[in-house]
Amino acid sequence: MSLTRREVIKQIEHAETLYKANLSAPLQSVINNIQENFEILGDNNLADNARYYRIYMLYLGAFEELNMDVMESYLQALIDIDEVLPSDYEYVCSYYKHCKEWVYETALMTYSYNETLHIHYALKLQEDKRFEEAIITLKYVLECYPALTEARLLLWNIQSALLEQLCESSEEADCFQLLDLASATHNKTVLKGLQLDNRLDQAGKNLAMIQVEIWSKWSAEIKKLWDKEWKHFDLTDHTRLLLADFAKSFMKYDFISQIVATPPEPQFPEENYTNFEEYQTYMEALANSGWQSAQHQYVLIGNSGYYHTKHKPTIEACVEQGLALNPKNPLLHVLKAKSFFLDKDYNQTGAAYHDAFRNGLRMSEYLQYLLEVNGRIESWQGILDIVVQFHRRETPTLKTLFFQARALFRLHRFDEALEVINEALADFPLPKHSFAPWLYNLRMNIHRRNHNYTAFFEDMHAEVEFYEFDDNDYCGTMNMCIEALVEMGDYEECHKYAIYNFEQNKLSPELRPVFQWICYYTFLEHPEALGKATADDLIDDPTRFSEYRNNGFIQWMLFDYTAGAESLKKAAELSTNKACYLKLALKCLTAGFDNKATIALCETIKKEVPETRDWKLDFDYANTLEQDKRYKDAKIAYENLLQSYPKETFINFPKDQYHMMLKVFKDTSKGLNNIADYTKYNAMFLSKDHPSEMALLEHLEIAQNHHKEDIFLQHNLLEPISKLSIEFENGELEQLKEIKSRIKADYF
Repeated sequence: MSLTRREVIKQIEHAETLYKANLSAPLQSVINNIQENFEILGDNNLADNARYYRIYMLYLGAFEELNMDVMESYLQALIDIDEVLPSDYEYVCSYYKHCKEWVYETALMTYSYNETLHIHYALKLQEDKRFEEAIITLKYVLECYPALTEARLLLWNIQSALLEQLCESSEEADCFQLLDLASATHNKTVLKGLQLDNRLDQAGKNLAMIQVEIWSKWSAEIKKLWDKEWKHFDLTDHTRLLLADFAKSFMKYDFISQIVATPPEPQFPEENYTNFEEYQTYMEALANSGWQSAQHQYVLIGNSGYYHTKHKPTIEACVEQGLALNPKNPLLHVLKAKSFFLDKDYNQTGAAYHDAFRNGLRMSEYLQYLLEVNGRIESWQGILDIVVQFHRRETPTLKTLFFQARALFRLHRFDEALEVINEALADFPLPKHSFAPWLYNLRMNIHRRNHNYTAFFEDMHAEVEFYEFDDNDYCGTMNMCIEALVEMGDYEECHKYAIYNFEQNKLSPELRPVFQWICYYTFLEHPEALGKATADDLIDDPTRFSEYRNNGFIQWMLFDYTAGAESLKKAAELSTNKACYLKLALKCLTAGFDNKATIALCETIKKEVPETRDWKLDFDYANTLEQDKRYKDAKIAYENLLQSYPKETFINFPKDQYHMMLKVFKDTSKGLNNIADYTKYNAMFLSKDHPSEMALLEHLEIAQNHHKEDIFLQHNLLEPISKLSIEFENGELEQLKEIKSRIKADYF
């Protein structure tokens, strides 16, 4: 079938579509049509010819039995018309078991920075067991692209294979080559043997020994060995970098500053080669130039300056010199961002992180750094947006879930925050150095807001398991517990926590007045060093909860009960436990005997936080009404108390001779001048086998004032009174004699 040039181009486009759709049968027919009419394309537009060569190569690889000679001929055709692309070489070189050496040599020299072509060549060299050449090729790739994980894993496999080959060979292997390979592959068996190899110099033996120790012992033990022995040894640069990387893994940045120093200037080879042998020499020279090593050391030293010393000049020097070596190193841009972060220049921090991302920083790391910046500027919605982006791309981590939960907490979306925290703590591993303790701490805050103190202390015990006993984090959590125990009203337990932190010199300054008040209120041990509260400790113009609370406690201790109660009421308005601080204000007022203010505050509590009403509050309210001589209101309050708390009033309340509830009804009836009820309630005291002297004397007063004619009643009261061991102030004995005389005269 004869086609025009335009129709042939249409057929090529159709073939490209069929290939993408993986439709082999129709593609074969189209390919045949193009081949029959290929000559019509001519030489006017070689790009169209290249499209055909390219689609035919793809067709051969995908749907025909592999014929490398034919495929290479089409590649050569692309080269001949000067239309070859890197992807063409990549496709042919991917068949590394069949592709000929000349293709790789041409491709690598043409595209010396194409990592894919070099990896394909390394795979071919591995297949041919040309391990040393493969290692040089991959080291060159990693010198150019250090973040290329695929190349790093392939290098490890090839180094392991070469090490195994050398160990099994009957010929003596070079001891330094064995050391390099065993170090690169973490082969402890070979490293242990090399410690006894007398061909190695002392620095080499030290490297072998230190690696075995590092991969066998805890980080704390390694630090002790460094302090005691290793820092005095002859160490190679390789050994020092190994120790620095180890220290970085365990965030021991103080250790790094002792190990590494400013790196030497990299020695770059000239990019001047005319054949593949010279190109291989160039690759080896660049791989050993120290370019990546120098950048890595600047990153290590800079991070030590950021995390350990906070020494800005060190960080800035590392950034400047490192970026001069490689302006596109993303880790140096990250270090630059951290330098701005120290200065609280968050706009520049964000811009530097963006530069790091544009130069190859992984999206997941970029987003996590942005979380920290948004956390510092308290952009809580910004954090939530970043977390959503991260979770679309990556599996959630404890860090992202912590930032998400904290943002929700700060936005007062507490239920959502609790849900996120529960998911994180239930579904993820909780290693010691992680966000796990911060998640527990955040959940403690939510439990405290919800007044769930049982769960609060369960999480406290879980959190402190991640800390060293007595460290700052541990004592910081104890400070949280002090505030929670105040809200619970468990002042004795609160005193234990407070005195412990005080003795460790880690009691929060904001809690000092709280501890002073605990000692004052409970009469428990008051350390001399704690001192007494004075008026100078009061905070002028308070605005925060803790300032109002502390002022309230200080004023209470200075006996300024009215001012103390007012401060505590304002603290209550800002507190997560309003009822607690309103009740503390009530206790303060009660201590000052300001009945009217006490009554008003009781009514406020009952109105604003009715869920916290209890027997004691209602009893104090009724009792204060009685003290204020509001007998009618007091009687109603006592009656409500009986109805609302039958267990406390009828079962738990003592019914001795001073029966409190009976007495209050008697006293309120007396205050209301309700003589009938007053007589009735007092008579109930007389129903006991041994009535109290007070009940007898009060009933005698009733009889004398309201039942003067009933001399038998007066006699029956005076008779037991006369037998009491008391001082008779109103002539009771004489009254008894007189009444007896009257009864005898009138009735006998």
